[in-house]
Amino acid sequence: MRFGLFQSAQWPKGTSQQERLRNAIDQSILAEELGFDSVFMTEHHFSRHGIVPDSLTMLAFLAAKTERIRLGTAVSVLPLHDPVRLAESAALFDVLSNGRFEFGIGRGYQWGEFNGFARSLDERVERFDECIDVILRAWSTEKPFTHNGKFWQYRDANPQPQPLQKPHPPIWMATVSEDGFDLCVKNEWGVMLPQAVPLETVAKWVADYRDTFDRYGKPFDPNKLILARGLHVGDDDASARAEFSPSYNEFLELARRVARSPDGNVSPMPFGAEGLAETAVIGSPATCMAKLLLIRELGIEYVIFFSNMGGLTHSQVTESMKRFATDVMPRFSDK
Repeated sequence: MRFGLFQSAQWPKGTSQQERLRNAIDQSILAEELGFDSVFMTEHHFSRHGIVPDSLTMLAFLAAKTERIRLGTAVSVLPLHDPVRLAESAALFDVLSNGRFEFGIGRGYQWGEFNGFARSLDERVERFDECIDVILRAWSTEKPFTHNGKFWQYRDANPQPQPLQKPHPPIWMATVSEDGFDLCVKNEWGVMLPQAVPLETVAKWVADYRDTFDRYGKPFDPNKLILARGLHVGDDDASARAEFSPSYNEFLELARRVARSPDGNVSPMPFGAEGLAETAVIGSPATCMAKLLLIRELGIEYVIFFSNMGGLTHSQVTESMKRFATDVMPRFSDK
């Protein structure tokens, strides 16, 4: 199995923004030292839920501090971006990181973010589709192009530089929908499944994803599937849950609040805080290994862990990471 960090920086009341961002960087550097395969950086706007509005800036800083680890977005919310500017910035990052970029993309779900940019959630699918089309065109054409779309227009645009990875960096889409799975299989993108859902739900999504491969006459590829999961490793189950659960529940509740519109409607967001012990990898090393074996049985070989809860101290996060790398990760090594 492969393991990465699903990294974020929340901003709890009474804490320093600089300290929270620095902690996220230091944890990500530690991930390479401990043998993790990747760091995927979140993107959020306008709330304490996340203070990384530009994940590529964070990743560029990390690229200068690391050598091996893969560095990705999780996700770039395409409806909120100018596609040519994002294509240019992402390509530049791929070159500077020596081809370590993983391009995680999504349609977005937080009403507050779309409202802040004066954009409608109802347009998120159309904006996503147009944005990724322009990005892929920018990465594949050698000549200037003109685009007259519904949301963006360009005249004789010739974005540079081009990505180092060919034909482009690996693309991962955050989705659980039938049309999202269809896009990913058709275009050979990977799928990113969300955290904080029971394994029964994950199993259904994996089955639907496999069915999509069947419809296209393609073999299922476990290397095209990532599952996000909360992680906290402790001496025993009780202490790990006591330490982690309050912060994780607070994080998920904040996610629900920022997703909700003033009229009370909740944006598309499949995760919840119910049954936390069953929806996250929390507990002793033995318990965490058992949970990962259940995940592996579903055909999932790549898990990225959300460990940096706003309510946890930096040392609590890093100690859990070290414990995982020492006592759990070797059990799943292919070496």
